[in-house]
Amino acid sequence: MFFTLNEIKNITEERINSLKENLVAEDKHLEYKLTLPNEKYDDKKEFLSDVSSFANADGGVIFFGIKAKNGIPEEIPGLEIDNPEKEILRLENLLRTSIEPRISGVVFHPLKLSNSRFLM
Repeated sequence: MFFTLNEIKNITEERINSLKENLVAEDKHLEYKLTLPNEKYDDKKEFLSDVSSFANADGGVIFFGIKAKNGIPEEIPGLEIDNPEKEILRLENLLRTSIEPRISGVVFHPLKLSNSRFLM
C-alpha cells in the first residue's frame, strides 16, 4: 500500500485501524514495527537498512507501534513515549550520521492515539 506524504501528515487513527481491519499486509512500500530502534547495534542496523531500502526503491512507510504477525497487523498498541520530538531528533540524527550519501525527504510524523500512546 502506498501512502503519499500528504496522507502521512494527515493520517488518522481511523485510517491506521483500517490497516488492521482490512488485513493490509506489509509490502515493498509498507512495514510495521512494534518498537522504535533502541541503541543496540542490531536495532540501529535494521532501521538504517529499512530506510535505505525504501530510499533505493521508490519510497515507503514504516509504522512504529504496530504489532504484526507474518506481515499482517494484529494489534496497534502504540509507543509509550514521553517526548516524541526528542525521539524524532534521535532518529534523524541516526540517519544523518550513519548513511552516505544522506537520504533526503524522510519524514517522521507522530500520531497520538486514543490510548495516549503514539504511532510514529
